[in-house]
Amino acid sequence: MMTDVANAKNTPGRAALLDRLKRGEGLLLLDGGMGTMLAENGWAPPLLPEEMNLERPDVVRSIHRAYIDAGARIVETNSFGGSAMKLEERKLGARAVEICAAAARLAREAAGDSALVAGCAGPLGELLEPFGALSFEAAMDAFRPQFRGLIDGGADFILIETALDLREVKAAVATLKDLDEKFPFVVSFTFEQQGRTVTGTPPEVAAHWARLVGAMAVGANCGVGPSAYVETVSTLHAHSGLPVFVYANAGLPDDPVQWGPEDYAEAAERLVKAGATVVGGCCRTTPRHIAALRTRLSDAAVLPRARVALLPFASRSRLIEGGRGQPLTLVGEGINASRPAVKPHIASAAWGAVRDLARAQDEAGAQLLDVNVGLPGLDQIETIKKAIAAVEGASDLPLSIDSDRAEVVEAGLRACTGIPLINSVTAKAGEVERGIRLAQRYGAVLAVLPLDEKGIPEGAEGRMALVERAVSVADRMGYPRSMLVVDALCMAVGADVSAPLAGLETLRRIGELGCCTMLGLSNVSHGIPARGAVNRTWLAMAMGAGLSLVIANALDRGIIETIAIGDLLCGHDKDARKFLSMADTLSTTLTAPKTHGTKEPVKDSGARDAKTEESKTEGGDEWAALRLAVVQGDPDRAADLGRAMDEAGTDPTTVINRGIVPALTEVGRLYDDGRYFLPQLLSSATAAQKVCDAELARIAARGESVDRGTIVLATVEGDLHDLGKNVVATMLRSHGYRVVDLGKNVPCAEIERAARESGAEIVGLSALMTSTMFRMEENVEALHKSLPDTRVIVGGASVSDDYSRSIGADGYSPDAVGAVKLVASLLEGQKKIG
Repeated sequence: MMTDVANAKNTPGRAALLDRLKRGEGLLLLDGGMGTMLAENGWAPPLLPEEMNLERPDVVRSIHRAYIDAGARIVETNSFGGSAMKLEERKLGARAVEICAAAARLAREAAGDSALVAGCAGPLGELLEPFGALSFEAAMDAFRPQFRGLIDGGADFILIETALDLREVKAAVATLKDLDEKFPFVVSFTFEQQGRTVTGTPPEVAAHWARLVGAMAVGANCGVGPSAYVETVSTLHAHSGLPVFVYANAGLPDDPVQWGPEDYAEAAERLVKAGATVVGGCCRTTPRHIAALRTRLSDAAVLPRARVALLPFASRSRLIEGGRGQPLTLVGEGINASRPAVKPHIASAAWGAVRDLARAQDEAGAQLLDVNVGLPGLDQIETIKKAIAAVEGASDLPLSIDSDRAEVVEAGLRACTGIPLINSVTAKAGEVERGIRLAQRYGAVLAVLPLDEKGIPEGAEGRMALVERAVSVADRMGYPRSMLVVDALCMAVGADVSAPLAGLETLRRIGELGCCTMLGLSNVSHGIPARGAVNRTWLAMAMGAGLSLVIANALDRGIIETIAIGDLLCGHDKDARKFLSMADTLSTTLTAPKTHGTKEPVKDSGARDAKTEESKTEGGDEWAALRLAVVQGDPDRAADLGRAMDEAGTDPTTVINRGIVPALTEVGRLYDDGRYFLPQLLSSATAAQKVCDAELARIAARGESVDRGTIVLATVEGDLHDLGKNVVATMLRSHGYRVVDLGKNVPCAEIERAARESGAEIVGLSALMTSTMFRMEENVEALHKSLPDTRVIVGGASVSDDYSRSIGADGYSPDAVGAVKLVASLLEGQKKIG
């Protein structure tokens, strides 16, 4: 469809624009950067940009008007940092509704009926548990007044942007739905490292989740220039089936790559061809960039929305696509409190054992991990949170949240990241509705059991009547049939020899309704001998009848083999790749006695392979075990292994230098290779620090030096963003450095005082916003003058190596791993332990 961005005088009204946006019909232009424009018109720290809505509304209104005059048909409110949490830095948290309502009113006044107003909400700047101290509920509390104000002020939709953490976005969306379940919203992520967010989420995961949670559109913004987002936009378009926003950066100060208006507009043509339907600008773009877009894209045709039919499951970093006509999805059943071997681990909160179960199933070939903590007398809400944290820390597989209690399921949905399976709801009155509401609220796939108050119908006819009732509810609530997974509920053949036939008939008929199918495999063999053989044979028959998912023992090699062969024979293994990858093993195990429960891994790609490399190369000795615990981010195991070495009389410096330092070096390598991301970094750093703290205490107790160096860290004055700086602090501490963290929005004089009083060898400065970067130059100059022996290093999203050199800094790092290497190089030869 052709765009009409050049026809400003013939722009349709707000309602028509919003409808066109939802449908993805024709190209719309979004505005550009706000911070740079504010700085050019009188704004300066310590005033927050959002305070300009109250202090200088004329300036804010005029910026909106400039973008509209340039051709923008969507303008963002000046409320990026308008959450109660961000505003509280200036003791303005209680005024969040007022400030954000003013932001929306100013944009509305400028836009009139000729443009849409997007209520802008940026990230909170704090990591959610378990990687940070922020709870899901606290995140919701921070977003609530911001969204309330934006809605009250007249925003047409909410734009949750520059997102780094999918789980934080989940909290934001849940908050908005609490306020107004039908209010439209868009989610836009910043993709940088290896085409992922800093927390490891790839665009295909973000795209599927955005569709399932009911977003009007999905997008990519900030982080990189326009050309770097072409592939990202293509992926978002193909996997979301939604309109796609894209608004990139025009460059950073002193960066050799700058995107002027014409170059930016030329690159934007490729973005539209890749699938973008809304194009604008982020940092350092101006009305001139939008005017250039308007001219260049006046005849651009947008792609039609993609049709997405696959069944998606996802963790934070990994997508599993299944569904009808696709390879069978195996849900590992191992983490279930009803199993005698697992019950004591759940009851005693032995999360190390739970992590082991997760890893074993992952390595064996499971594609989802079922988590069930249903023990009587246990606080299942708190336990499901901790169990999910343990499992997600051990494996990058998506989860199945297994409970018949809605409040436990919801706690699990809040705790996990990605697209889980809700396992499950029944067809009893009101249960399907409750399940769908949870799936839509948090972005999940729903499993339904065809049983009601009367129990499980014996035959296919009775079960299908309940299935059709569930499908009718889904249709009425707008939940896609393709996202419903219906369990055929095969009963034990030992009790009814006709049960498998009824199950097969139910499977076939469920598929005819457009739903996916599921079975709990072991039910069929209950109470009879040779259960393994019966289960495998039943599995093969069910696959032939169209089975989509199976919940089974992933450690049973026979199950893995049956699935591989079944996918091949059903035509679901393209080019027989999976079968051939296992052929050598299959030819041996199919003729040899099997030992069920083996942990022999099925080869697969992804970061999880990296987690076992340490053990492969060191023969499994105590040092390899300690290093592996750190690489895997298992603090309890690392601490236990370190303690055992202490008790055996191992020198503490040896524990650090032979165990911890090499492990963190490996973590850094995995991060540089794009196989580890921020969550893995923090988990490994936490495990390392737990051991380091104990060993350093032993060294200090014997009166020896423990000084590896002191580093003062601070986010410069006027900048309220310190997530990256906090990660740097964690990584430095895990390497044994003393860190004095001054926080954010720190005046130059305070940084200088802390550096002098602490005797710091290095000061690290951080800034996110281009409008606060100039403070770095002031700090570098002041510190070099007053403390000439102190090195000053810089970093942050808005900072580049060229900028670092231009202000005379002693070093630059783009991330936490690089910061550790930089500090080590600057202090080389100056400090040692012992």
